[in-house]
This record gives sequence, C-alpha cells and structure tokens, in this order.
Amino acid sequence: MTRFRTLAVLAAVSAILFPVPAATAVAPATIGAAVAACSAGDLHVSKGHLEGAAGSRYQTVRVKNTSGADCATDGFTRYRFRDAHGPIGNKSTRNPSGGGRVVIEAGHSARSVLSWVDPGPTVPSQCRAQGAVAFRMTINDVDAYFRLPIDASVCTTRKYRPHGTRLATG
Repeated sequence: MTRFRTLAVLAAVSAILFPVPAATAVAPATIGAAVAACSAGDLHVSKGHLEGAAGSRYQTVRVKNTSGADCATDGFTRYRFRDAHGPIGNKSTRNPSGGGRVVIEAGHSARSVLSWVDPGPTVPSQCRAQGAVAFRMTINDVDAYFRLPIDASVCTTRKYRPHGTRLATG
C-alpha cells in the first residue's frame, strides 16, 4: 500500500472510531446573531497606544462593553479629524465588508486602529496639513459618535484621508 493510501485509511478509521459531534462547531456569525445589538450606552470608547513608523501614525482605539451582557455590532468604523471649529479633511474610507458580527463580551473590549499619514514627509500641496485637536469615531450600527482628544498634525486631502480598521476582539 502506498504511503498516501495508508494515511487515507488511517484517517477514515479515526473518523469512525472518534467521531466529532456536530454540535461542537458553531460559526461566530451564528453566535453574534443571537446576541443583542450594542447601544451607545453599552460602550465606553478610549484611546490606547499612539505609535508611528515609516511616515504614518497609528492610534489604537478601545471600545469596552460596560453593560452586564454581551452585545454585538457589525464592527464597521469611520473616523474624522476635528479642529477647534469642527470637522477638517475627509472621513476615513469605509472598512472592507465581510467578517460577520463582532461580539463584545460584558466587561471586555474590542479595538480598532486609526491611522494617518504624517504630513512631514509628504508634498505640502498634496497634504494641506492642519492641526487636529480631536477625532470622531462612529460605529456603523450604533446610533452615536464618540469624540476623543488628540494633538496631531494631519493631512486634510482626499489622497491622505485617515484610515480605520474594523473592530476586532481578542
């Protein structure tokens, strides 16, 4: 018997002797569908680490479920910088679709990363740098926005708009 056939026979015998119960495999999207939707009152948003590399800045944003029960969201985020007078520049692009619902367990957090190009190494006319004193984060299916302070120089053109990642747990 060839090595491939031997392995195939062993796999078939193992499946018969040690079956895996079908109930153990539950898709994360199925779990999220049974959990109540997150509301603005369930969530506390705060800043994490600010980092920079290769002409870009990265601000971690934590979204904590402060309620006593798990909640779920589609996890899609958008960001926009603000100066003392209001919004500046363009909103971040929409997150890519897919990935299922994001379940944030009671007392736990999900995170997103806001990133932007540092105006220093860019062509000034392509960037149009301004000072930002805050940024606004929205979560697609949560009826609220969250404003967090920041002290940063940011580009305000469409080419160098901010970017935000979808919420993720773990």
